[in-house]
Amino acid sequence: MLVVWTLSIALAGCMNPQGDCVGLDSPTASQSERRLALDACASEGKQKPLDYFLDRVAHLAAHDRRTESYGDIAATWNVEELDQESISSKLLALYKDETASTDARVIALRALLAFPLEKRPTEVRNIAQLTVEISTIPSQMTYDRKEFSVAPGCLVQLVLHNPDALEHNLLLVAPNSLAEIGIAGDRMGQTPDGKLKEFVPDSKRILAVMGLVPAAKSKSLWFIAPSKPATYPYVCTYPGHWRTMNGKMKVVAPVPTTIPAPTPVKSP
Repeated sequence: MLVVWTLSIALAGCMNPQGDCVGLDSPTASQSERRLALDACASEGKQKPLDYFLDRVAHLAAHDRRTESYGDIAATWNVEELDQESISSKLLALYKDETASTDARVIALRALLAFPLEKRPTEVRNIAQLTVEISTIPSQMTYDRKEFSVAPGCLVQLVLHNPDALEHNLLLVAPNSLAEIGIAGDRMGQTPDGKLKEFVPDSKRILAVMGLVPAAKSKSLWFIAPSKPATYPYVCTYPGHWRTMNGKMKVVAPVPTTIPAPTPVKSP
């Protein structure tokens, strides 16, 4: 039985290699072009489009360049196609899988929150979703928003507008790691592939990544807020920028809607 199960996994891997699906993985493709490419690649692999897509999502590494476009597909999928118990279960399992990449879990949660509220799995019905907009300030090497707060575990869309003449990125990092990551970014300016890597250091203390945003452009970064209340810095790691171009995301426990009554004092 084990041999058969192992063989079936191997065959599935051959049918659905995790290389680029031309069109789906193109950084310049439109949503309609991505969906057509997805349908064609799924058909070639003899799979249903949703199953093929979720398999690709599950194999995404952290900070994958395809994360935003995959998330856009997941959040706008046809409601009738999503309205299947098996798909809902797969998405929920992926979101809850602590061994999956953070990017894969974000895409799964975006899809689940796109369900009508009454059709969402119970486990995600109370998860909040919010958008935070930040802009660079031209010629000042800083962000206009220096601080914002979110609830633990909420889904955050962070939009960075860059009206500056320079490129900037934005990394969300672990508490007390601002200088460490900033200095690592500075060092990348002295390497031949620093720009190619968008000045994103290789560090497990980096929680979410928005690559370089060109001048006069905007980009989005989706992430799941950490569950541990703390202060998480965000920073531009373009060499020389981090000391002034940073801010704080505070993860705070939700404020209770009611204040508990005081405990009665027992008489001696």
